[in-house]
Amino acid sequence: MSKNLVSFLIVAIFLTGCQENVRTTEKSQPVEEVVESKAAPENAVADKTVDVEQSTPTKKSSPKAVKAPTAFERLTQRLIEQGETALSAQRLLTPVDDNANLYFQAALGRDPGNFKAIQGITAIVDVYTQWAWQAAKDRNYKQAERYLDSARSVNPEDPAIVEMSSRVSDLKTRREQAARVSKAKSELRNTKELVSEEPKSLKEDQFLLPETLFSLSEDEIIAKIQPIIEEVAKTDRPLAIYWPNDKEARLIYQIINSRVPEFRVRAMTYHRADYMVELQQD
Repeated sequence: MSKNLVSFLIVAIFLTGCQENVRTTEKSQPVEEVVESKAAPENAVADKTVDVEQSTPTKKSSPKAVKAPTAFERLTQRLIEQGETALSAQRLLTPVDDNANLYFQAALGRDPGNFKAIQGITAIVDVYTQWAWQAAKDRNYKQAERYLDSARSVNPEDPAIVEMSSRVSDLKTRREQAARVSKAKSELRNTKELVSEEPKSLKEDQFLLPETLFSLSEDEIIAKIQPIIEEVAKTDRPLAIYWPNDKEARLIYQIINSRVPEFRVRAMTYHRADYMVELQQD
């Protein structure tokens, strides 16, 4: 065998071995990649889990510190408590140095807008307006007005005062109107009764007067008595006044006597429900 042939065989064998090594490497490479690609998600999940655990700190509840009231706040609260005590005892405006309005107003002056102080002042006004309404229902309108004045001294801008004042006024007006209607009906009834009486039941010198004489106006009273005055002035005869009320009988005499200036009128009064004046013979 020649030296050239031997060299050729050695080169061929070397190249053949190199090719097998290359194929083996190429076949094994995908397997390694698959293994790495499967392992990657597990590692990623583990990494994420670690990140979540590390990024979520443990929360521990800590008690909140309660702020102690200041000396200013304690004094304001004390004033409100004193006001509530005085309100419960109905010491609303008196005594002057220990009443609910005094304490609530002082608290409001220290702390404008204080809800409890405003609430206390409103409660005082409510008490006075309710007292005013009760007094009005009892027909004591002057006392009702005094209660409303007290409420105004506490808070003149409270709309409850205006409302209650209007209610009291309306109640008084309705009652006065009802009284006038009742009086008019009574007078009409009495007038009908007088008209229905036969004139022959009276003698010539007898003058019948209405039972409701003194519920009339002054001018109406004089008009009813005027015929008697004129007859007495002409005849100077004594009178007999038959009336159930002595005071009213004397008043009738005084009216007649005051309108006859020429002489003093003579008269006798009799406690009888005849509602009549009679001229007697001397």
